[in-house]
Amino acid sequence: MITLLRGTYPKLLLCLLLFSGSFRAECAGWNIKFDGSDSDPIIADGVLYVGSADGAAYALDATNGATKWRFQTGEGLSSGPEVITMPKKGALPDEMTAKALNAPREKGRRSVDLTPVVRAGTVFVGSGDFLFYALDAATGEKKWSYAAGSKIFRSAVYEDDTAYIVTEKGLHALDASTGQRKWLFETLQEIPLHQMNDVRRLGKRPARGPVRGEKALFLTAWPSMLSTTPQKGFVYAVAPESGTTRWVTALDGLDITAPVAAKGLVFVAAEDPRSPPQPGHPLGVSSKRDTLYAINAVDGQIQWKLSAEREYGTPRLLIAGNTIYFQTEKRLIAAELETGRSLWSFSAENIQGDPKVDDQHVYVVTHKGTMARPDDTLHALAIATGHEKWSERLSGGAFLRMVHEGVVYAGGSHLYAIDAAKGTRLWSFKGPLRHSARLVSGGRIFVISPTVDYFGSSRVDQGYLHALDAKTGRQ
Repeated sequence: MITLLRGTYPKLLLCLLLFSGSFRAECAGWNIKFDGSDSDPIIADGVLYVGSADGAAYALDATNGATKWRFQTGEGLSSGPEVITMPKKGALPDEMTAKALNAPREKGRRSVDLTPVVRAGTVFVGSGDFLFYALDAATGEKKWSYAAGSKIFRSAVYEDDTAYIVTEKGLHALDASTGQRKWLFETLQEIPLHQMNDVRRLGKRPARGPVRGEKALFLTAWPSMLSTTPQKGFVYAVAPESGTTRWVTALDGLDITAPVAAKGLVFVAAEDPRSPPQPGHPLGVSSKRDTLYAINAVDGQIQWKLSAEREYGTPRLLIAGNTIYFQTEKRLIAAELETGRSLWSFSAENIQGDPKVDDQHVYVVTHKGTMARPDDTLHALAIATGHEKWSERLSGGAFLRMVHEGVVYAGGSHLYAIDAAKGTRLWSFKGPLRHSARLVSGGRIFVISPTVDYFGSSRVDQGYLHALDAKTGRQ
């Protein structure tokens, strides 16, 4: 649900009446009540589009937050967490358990957690009701919908009048004008059926990607760690016109990243294979290493690889110019794209979140302390050498959000704006924030504070959508 806050209209009226430069900064910000989700806001032709936990897609006036249109998905489905109540004594029969566990997966739920994509006057967005929608960008009227059959895991990739979406089954290619499916590319077909039983019972792990290369779409997939399959990950090159396989490359390891592509190469990283399962370690013992692979985009052959120590979580990849940045929780390595030659590295006890880069620095956040009392530091590293130029401690936990026009935005319970050249703090905004502080437009930075669901209860604490003055942090 979305509601204009009390006092918004007088402020808007004041902004319309006052035109001097001294008032423009104060008039730039606004906030509205908003059921936040994992959807990031985007702006196209001056209109802000975003998905909500109430199951609706919204088009908002970016200057004041007023609703232009609202499209409700998931009619007849509930919002919030799905709760299965088990009897206190005994267990449900197997068939009842399976039915209870599968019911939420079959029906979905009302929530738009994916970021909309706007192309040629159409808003493309996937919903928790397992449908993918094409909406008129001006009116919000539905042009068509596509039944994906299960949860949609990735926002649409739009290329050559085709919309691509990812589900458990694989990569779907849809005609952007009609919503008709052109083809479906199923992942993990290389694994024998008898080894897939565990995976199918738990739900097949969705692919990551796709990324468009010059002549193919690239995506990755790996089976569940609880399956009986070998520890393999797969990199696929798919023909965009037909959905046929150009090549498949199998890699030894787990938790393979989404691919990134540049200069005729496809890059992925994965955790090295674990030791066999042991008593007390049913998933095996971690190798404590991640490996980055550079793969020829034409034939799928591995060109080079680079290893780094790890602790937990999925490694991060970032390409800028002729350099690829390979980050684990223990190390950030800058390497040449073509050769894999290490240029420099930065080590720390706990590097978290995605790195960011501009023409001067690479930015990373390191974490200390506890979840209750985090102690995080933002580091600016010289792009040529990796030497630290400045650092800034940030309270309340911090993740890098973006770098825009000489300002680094980072935060957790606070959002901080920091001068990228000097490391001085320009302003801070207090409030629990999601990852959505990734959009600056019209002198405003758009931030969503979370909507809190209480598990097992219909109670919801409503969040907010903030438009902050990018220069002052005021709303």
